[in-house]
Amino acid sequence: MVLSAVVFSVTAQYEQAALREVSERSTYGDNWFVSLGGSANVLFAEQDSYISWYDRIKYGGALTVGKWFNPDFGARVQVMGGSLRGFNLNMYINPGYYLPDHTTIPMGGAPNNHKYHYVTAKKGPYKGKTGFWQDFNYASATFDLMYNFTNLMRGHYNDRGRFDVIGFAGLGTIHAFDNGLTTPDYWHLVAKVGFRVNYNVTENIAIYLEPQANATEQEFDGYAGTALGDGIVNLGLGVQYTFNKRFDNNLSKIVRLTADEIDRLNKKINDNRYLIDNHQNILERQQDLLDRLQKCCDERPREVVTQVVDNSSLPEYVRFGLDSYKIEPGEMRKITDAVDHLKKNPDSRVLIVGYADRKTGNPRYNLGLSQRRVEAVSAEMKRQGINANRIMIEWKGDKEQPFPQNEWNRVVVMVERK
Repeated sequence: MVLSAVVFSVTAQYEQAALREVSERSTYGDNWFVSLGGSANVLFAEQDSYISWYDRIKYGGALTVGKWFNPDFGARVQVMGGSLRGFNLNMYINPGYYLPDHTTIPMGGAPNNHKYHYVTAKKGPYKGKTGFWQDFNYASATFDLMYNFTNLMRGHYNDRGRFDVIGFAGLGTIHAFDNGLTTPDYWHLVAKVGFRVNYNVTENIAIYLEPQANATEQEFDGYAGTALGDGIVNLGLGVQYTFNKRFDNNLSKIVRLTADEIDRLNKKINDNRYLIDNHQNILERQQDLLDRLQKCCDERPREVVTQVVDNSSLPEYVRFGLDSYKIEPGEMRKITDAVDHLKKNPDSRVLIVGYADRKTGNPRYNLGLSQRRVEAVSAEMKRQGINANRIMIEWKGDKEQPFPQNEWNRVVVMVERK
């Protein structure tokens, strides 16, 4: 599971390398978390199967500190501790069994010592025989690798997701404290596997439920039988806090885009690069357009035009998608800027002229499309508080092409008037 998580994470990062170069990255101090909670613990050792597991439940707690390197992959250090309870029948299996406090158990007998809490085996070949509980404390520390399976199933990272299912596996050390009866004061290796379910209360705070299994050496509980090893099962419940949670939000949005949307964004980038490279050329063409618009408007007796003012206070144009007169969110800002300028200059009016590109549609259709585009901009200006008598509109269809590149002519041009 660990190898699969690493390979999947590396492969995903490789496939998205180009996008990550332009995305917002998290820093070293981001996405650390700490959690604290309690746990119910059950020991599974050599003779414990003779007693029901729920009779052996003990309690403890865990402190965990970790970091997410990206939305999918992270690592943590977990320190756990608490009490465990095992069952010991050696007084019947090994007559004369010797206990650490120098008490010897005779054949079929039981130690005469208040330290030993007697219990009867409820199942197995020694059902009905009396043994004793071996209670002791333990502590463990492990280094775990984590993988967010919710992102895998969802297909992307969601910073507003309510639940996260996180698998983990790790290695470390575990210590059984001497109980003065059966368990020696030993350190052992331990391996663990499990998963954590986070319920995200807020962006930074989560409540977690964490079942996990730990495997260690067969002498952990002080008795080395024929089993391969001893095990501990924990069920934890607690609270987690994440510091400065920030997972390449721009990247996750880019990854969710469709191929058509990515192509459209790339096209906009290339168009803007062309504008930068040909800045002077574009300014000259724009000035020519303003001159032609001025002449056109002067020839219309119903319009009183006194002068053309510097258009630098208004955006040059509002762009539209193919065969669309819907104002895109990124273009809405230009209209808002124009409205703000008109509100600050109550004596100014605005002439808006609609266009369509020549290579798509036909002249009749494009004339209607340019009309719908200019009416959409006019309606939005009115909605934002500009009086209708301050807005003059025209539409040219594809008869005129103000820009050299065909796709740029899907525009509405705004010109300030006095």
